Amino acid sequence: MTSIQPNPTAGSVPATIVTHQDPASNPSGSLPLVEPRLTQTGLPHPPETRGSPGRGADWLVSPYSGRVDTSTVSSREQGEQVDRQSRILEAALELLSRHGISGVNMRAVAREAGVALGLVNYYFEEKSSLIRAVLHSVDEHDLALVAPDPALPPDEQLQNALRRVAGPELLTTRYLSLRLHLWALARAHEDFALINAAAFDRYLDGLAALIGNAKPELTSKECKERAADIVVVQNGMWLTALLGVDKESIRRSIARTEEIAFAA
Repeated sequence: MTSIQPNPTAGSVPATIVTHQDPASNPSGSLPLVEPRLTQTGLPHPPETRGSPGRGADWLVSPYSGRVDTSTVSSREQGEQVDRQSRILEAALELLSRHGISGVNMRAVAREAGVALGLVNYYFEEKSSLIRAVLHSVDEHDLALVAPDPALPPDEQLQNALRRVAGPELLTTRYLSLRLHLWALARAHEDFALINAAAFDRYLDGLAALIGNAKPELTSKECKERAADIVVVQNGMWLTALLGVDKESIRRSIARTEEIAFAA
């Protein structure tokens, strides 16, 4: 969300037969970086995980399900695969929040998640594909912040969305540090910048839609402009919170976003 010019959703995996090496046959983890594909007869079994789950940013991760074919695997197998992928993404997010992009590599992620290196290579072809998946999970999280709730009136939906970004689970050093690293990442890598920018546009569109529903007299352009102004305040609030949470300052920032959104 409130990323600075901050994903496209992961595309579907083609159901074609592609030869690959089963990671379980190579416990050393030195696997060829060949991306496994779904087959018409089912999904190849990944290696088993080992150890205990790493300290994951489970407040953020949405399962990256690009490898799960619900038509060919049992519910239990599907759940296990989603859990493995979630653990890997949680570990990547944790490392990214602590050390930035330099601290994220396949071996470190495997160690943090408590899984075999071969399992990480099974789900993610290389470091860049893992980072893309991380950006996608952040995108999904941000979209949830501005998701409409048909059970509530439009003005209450908008107000809840504006206050949601200041939730206690977001105003933590870990989360705010992650945001800073993601912004820096977008500046340093063109591909990641494109993903970040697309995610930013989707968040902006979601917020503008909430504004339009609450203020139907506004034009689409006016709603988008208000949404953009609100994002500036939200980003500033997060940066300020990283230096030290001042509850009154946070309250004033939220009030300012409400003023922008509901102005006559």
